[in-house]
Amino acid sequence: MNRNAEALLEQASAYAHGFDRVSASGRFDDASSDGPVRLLTDQELLQSTAAASRAIRLLTAERTKLAGEIARRSEVRDESNLARTMGAASPAALLAQVAGVPREEAGTITALATAVRPREAIDGTPLPAKRAHVAAALNEGCLDVSVAAALVRTLKKVENGRTPLELEELERQLVERSQEGYTADELLEHFRLVPAYAHPEGNGPRDGELAGQAAVSKRKLDNGLTRWVLDLDPLTAGFFETALDANTSQRRFQLVLDDAPKLDDKDLRPLNKRRVDGVQRIAKKVLKIDDGHVAGTAVTMLVTISEEALRSGIGHALLPGCMETISAATARMLAAEAEIIPVVLGGESQPLDLGTGRRFFSEAQRRAMAVRDQGCAGPNCDAPLSWCDAAHIDPAGYGSTSIENGILLCWRCHRLHDEHGWQVQREDGRWWWTPPPHVDPRGRRRPGGPVPPVNLSA
Repeated sequence: MNRNAEALLEQASAYAHGFDRVSASGRFDDASSDGPVRLLTDQELLQSTAAASRAIRLLTAERTKLAGEIARRSEVRDESNLARTMGAASPAALLAQVAGVPREEAGTITALATAVRPREAIDGTPLPAKRAHVAAALNEGCLDVSVAAALVRTLKKVENGRTPLELEELERQLVERSQEGYTADELLEHFRLVPAYAHPEGNGPRDGELAGQAAVSKRKLDNGLTRWVLDLDPLTAGFFETALDANTSQRRFQLVLDDAPKLDDKDLRPLNKRRVDGVQRIAKKVLKIDDGHVAGTAVTMLVTISEEALRSGIGHALLPGCMETISAATARMLAAEAEIIPVVLGGESQPLDLGTGRRFFSEAQRRAMAVRDQGCAGPNCDAPLSWCDAAHIDPAGYGSTSIENGILLCWRCHRLHDEHGWQVQREDGRWWWTPPPHVDPRGRRRPGGPVPPVNLSA
C-alpha cells in the first residue's frame, strides 16, 4: 500500500468518526439520506468536512499522477502513442474522455501533471519533478489542484532571466505560503501579483498597452435592464474600485448621513446587488458637481511605492485595496494629483507612529494603517479599505492610540476580536489570529491581512 492510500484510509477514518457516534445512538431514520449529517455536532460537522476535503485533494493528486503518465505515454511519435491509439487528439482530450471532465479542466490537470511528474535523463537516470515542491504538497493533500496549477503558471511567467536555483527557491516560498491558512482565493490573487514583484524594471509598456485595450460597452436588455461591461486597465480599475467600495459600504452611509433610513447591522443582499446602490451613489454625486467640487466627503486613493522606485521611475507601485500594480513612472506622474496620496515606503513622507495618546486614530494614522493592512486584517477576510474602521488591539482605555496598537477591521472581524474571544498578534510584520477553544481546541493560528510577498532576493 502506497503512502497516498494510507493517507486516504486515515482521512476516511477521520470522516467516519462523528458518524460512528451517531450510528451508535440509533437516533436517525434510515430512509433519510441526510439523517446522520443532521445529528452531527458542530465540531463533528466541521471535522468531517475537513477530512472529506483532504481526501478529495489526495484523490485529485492521484488523478494528477495518472494524467502525467497518460501524457508521458502520449509523447512518443510511433504507433504506441496512447492518446492517438485511443482516438484522442491529445493527452488532455483523452483525460477528458476517460475522467468525464470538461476539456479545459483536463488541460489544466495535464499541464500540472507534466510539471510535477518525475523525469528521466537521456540515459534513463531518474530526475526529480520540475516542480518538486508542488508535487510534494500535492501528494500530502495540502494543496488543491486549482491552486497548484495557478502556482505552476505563475512560475512559468517569471522563469525568464532567473536561474533554476532561484526558481526553486521561489517555488518553495510560494508552496510554504500556500500552507499557512490562506484561502484559495487569497492565494490566487497573491500569485497574480508575483510577476510584478519579480520584474524590478516595473510594468513599463504594459500600462499603456492595457490602457489601449480598455473599453466600456453598454447594451439594453429585453427585460428593461441595461448591461454595462467594463474592461479596465489597472489605473482606471483602481479609481473605480476605490470609489465603488467607498459608496457600497452600508455602514459608511449609516454613520455619515443624519437622515439615512435605519438599517439592520448587516445587509443580507449579495455584494453584486449592493454594488448597484454604490454605482447609483457615484452617479448622483457626479451630477451634483458644483464649481469643480463633488458634494460630500472626498474619497482618497492611495498609491504605495518604494522611495527608490519613486526617485528612479523604475519599478512598480501598488494600489492598496484593489491590489493592482502600475509602473513607477505612472505613479510619479500621478503624485501631484489631488485625489491621490503617494505613500513612500521607507521614506519620511508619512510617519508610521504618531503615538499621540488620543482615543481616536488620526486621519494620518488611518492612512498609514491602510498602506500596511491594505484592507481588513481579519482572518480570511477580503473586505476593502472603505469598509474598515481603525481598531485598538489592546482596548482603547489600556493601550496607546498608535500604529503598533492599531489594526484595520471590518465590522464582522471587529466583533470577532471584541466579542467572540479571538486574539490577534503581529509578528514579523504579519497578523496572526488565534481562535477561542470552542472554535479550535488546538488553538491553531490563522493569518490575517494580505498574503505577504515572497522574498525574491533570496
